[in-house]
Amino acid sequence: MLRLAWRTFSGRRTRWAASFLALVLALIMTTACAVLLESSTRGEPSTERYAAADVIVSGYPFVPRAEALGEALEKLPAVARVVPELSFPATAVDGSGEPVEAPWGGPSLGHAWDSAVLGAFALTRGRAPDRSDEVVLDGALAARLGKGPGDSVRLAGPDGPRAYRVVGVADPPRRLARQYAVFHAPAEAARLTAGSAAPVRAVGVVAEASADAGTLRRQVEREVRRVHGDGAAPVVVSSGAARAEAEFWNVPDPGSVLSSLVGTFGVLALFVAGFVVSGTLSLAVSGRLTEIGLLRAVAATTGQIRRMIAAEALLVTVAAALVGVPGGIGLAFLLHGFLVDGEVLPPSFTLSVGPAAPWVTVGLTLLTAQLASLAAARRASRVRPVEVLRESAVPTRRLGLPRVVAGVVVLAAAGGVLGAIASGRLDGAGGTAEGMVLVLMAGVALLAPPLFRAAGAVVLTPVRPLLPKEGRWAVRNLRRQNARSAATGAPLVLALSLTTTLLCAPLIAAEGTERADRRRLLADHVVTSARPVLAPEFAERAAQIPGVAAVSGRLPVSGELRRADDGDDGDDVARSVSGGRLVAMRADAVGRLLDLGVHAGSLDGLGGTSLALGDGAARDLGAGVGDEIHVDWDDGTRSTFRVAAVYSRDRGFADALLPRTAAARHAADPLEDTVLVRTAPGADRAGVGRRLAALAAEYPGARVEGAEGGAPARSEGSRGAAGVFVLLLLLLINAFTAIAVVNTLGMATADRRREFALLRLAGAQPAQVLRMLVWEAVLVSAVALSLAAVVGLAVLVPLSLSLTGSPVPPLPAGPLAALALAAPALTAATTTLVAATSMRRTAATPGGLAAAVS
Repeated sequence: MLRLAWRTFSGRRTRWAASFLALVLALIMTTACAVLLESSTRGEPSTERYAAADVIVSGYPFVPRAEALGEALEKLPAVARVVPELSFPATAVDGSGEPVEAPWGGPSLGHAWDSAVLGAFALTRGRAPDRSDEVVLDGALAARLGKGPGDSVRLAGPDGPRAYRVVGVADPPRRLARQYAVFHAPAEAARLTAGSAAPVRAVGVVAEASADAGTLRRQVEREVRRVHGDGAAPVVVSSGAARAEAEFWNVPDPGSVLSSLVGTFGVLALFVAGFVVSGTLSLAVSGRLTEIGLLRAVAATTGQIRRMIAAEALLVTVAAALVGVPGGIGLAFLLHGFLVDGEVLPPSFTLSVGPAAPWVTVGLTLLTAQLASLAAARRASRVRPVEVLRESAVPTRRLGLPRVVAGVVVLAAAGGVLGAIASGRLDGAGGTAEGMVLVLMAGVALLAPPLFRAAGAVVLTPVRPLLPKEGRWAVRNLRRQNARSAATGAPLVLALSLTTTLLCAPLIAAEGTERADRRRLLADHVVTSARPVLAPEFAERAAQIPGVAAVSGRLPVSGELRRADDGDDGDDVARSVSGGRLVAMRADAVGRLLDLGVHAGSLDGLGGTSLALGDGAARDLGAGVGDEIHVDWDDGTRSTFRVAAVYSRDRGFADALLPRTAAARHAADPLEDTVLVRTAPGADRAGVGRRLAALAAEYPGARVEGAEGGAPARSEGSRGAAGVFVLLLLLLINAFTAIAVVNTLGMATADRRREFALLRLAGAQPAQVLRMLVWEAVLVSAVALSLAAVVGLAVLVPLSLSLTGSPVPPLPAGPLAALALAAPALTAATTTLVAATSMRRTAATPGGLAAAVS
């Protein structure tokens, strides 16, 4: 059977060339994704600031009872030194007045000079700081600012922007690559962290030279359990490479960022590749019905036909792997360079090409090809010899019942999920809705012929009387050969619907956030910052501006909400909300700055021992007005609050609103990202805005907006990286789909030589045949565009209803118009070129037309 497959494969190289190209492209895309994904899992983050410490006891973000823990650790015989680390925001300001962000989204922190030993920092210039107005900069930051000993530098810290004198420059053995470090005198660092209930972020342990690392870690873990108890505090003991996780606890690792992006990219690439490869292989097999019928006539069994086709698919997959895998590795290097140049990945992130990625890719592609060939062979192997001559003249038989049932079930399931999104019953609507595109396309693929027939009836029937003669021929051909239309149009539907959804979903999410902010906002002015650099003093100074009635900053805090009575009756299942967003504001100003849609209780009761819950958190906790709620802070302490109000406008805001006086000491970062300002009745609103702008000019990165543009600023780093990768994803998917469409159209058009010859013998001129094919291409694209619009709107309308309340989603007109014009242009150009070549070869010799017909 393998020899027969090789002979038929060798004799049908032209037909298999299309499938070979589709498999090569699929392997290139999926191999590149697999190599990048493997690199993200193999790479280990490098330790920088804790490189000289043997063991780190870290909190996320605080270490409770750090003083008692330090005293216990100092008594261990293998410990040479125990160093607590104080860390706090310290963002340098350049000469233009803009904040200097750390590389690759890392932290820019201030520390006490005592903790420099944890990274083996050594002074390269100058001396250590010993006064409150003196600092030492790390070498990378000093080079970025062009500063050295004797110069002055402005730092935005917990007490606002302030000038310091640089007295030294220090570097560890390997210069910092993902952060900036500023070292203060110990007394100044203690002053800047005095507002925190637990200022110590980590406790570093430096071992004696003769100590065993494993033994030391076990001893440290034992002391941590003795001081804190088992599981009583969020404290982690780490050594080796795990120290980097403690160091960058709130900063995504480049490997994890790449893994999440490539994971999404890989799933989409694999789906698109499987979709296109399946269609190409099915078309290649369906075009061989005459040959297969003749084999059946000479006693070939159904099993032999299926094994022959499977063997041919295996041969073409192996041949494609020899080209596609090296091409995918090369594409991975190109993507790696692109991501490094785009500052999505640091230059230190290396690409690891191991054996796992190519083998997994080849295995998945081989499985896809075999499943596609099996599905195609099942139809082809059942052809009867007597049907061979009429097979090309009659429409393809109806789909099998299992395929129809599967397609209906998939579409119904997708419809149920999208209905839940539209009604707001499903959280995380954005990511779920985008994933529904793939589910809908799976249903469309299963039911492609009848769907294209139905769409053709809706789209083509009304326009048929308006078309010229060649256009009416095209409509007739498309209506009779809907399977061929489905094979050529389905990749267009996939690319267009996927592109539309990925372009529109972020716009819908942004509009939903803006609308929610506008509904909530009562303030006249909003002071925002791309990064939290607004010290608490900003709101205090803004409150002194004449004409200001209410001011409050929005301070993000973190903790776990829990009903106070959970567990009191022996119930082990406690209702809690962890990982949610908590916001602290001035209790006396909230009601005048925000309309939260309070439907139970009142914000007037918000105070030192009370909080307000959003609907989602109240539902999860089963809590209402008057109930007591525990807040387990990240510093290991607990506070108890009584619910004063329940509000409905919690989406995009907070699960719980707490009084700032009670929550500020537990915040990981004392700086605010937004300050809301309300003008007093009768006061000069424009004048207040001018004074606010003058005040904001003193704070790097701050800007004043009116209420109509009052959405709080959000970090652009991760969104920029994701945006770059989504655009790259769309570019590659559309390029791959365009090549696949050209490939499939070329194969389908070349298989119609007999039809073209019959038309020529019937008196049709070559120009008429070409015009007919152009109309076919345009009309197939119109049908594909209509189906893509249905699929895209089926996803975007529920998403828009869920996030914005409007069934009309925002659409990027320019890119969508370009796609709508490119689809018919591509199909028409490909069909015309292949058909002209085919007809020229047919008529190249005397009797060529008759030979083609026979």
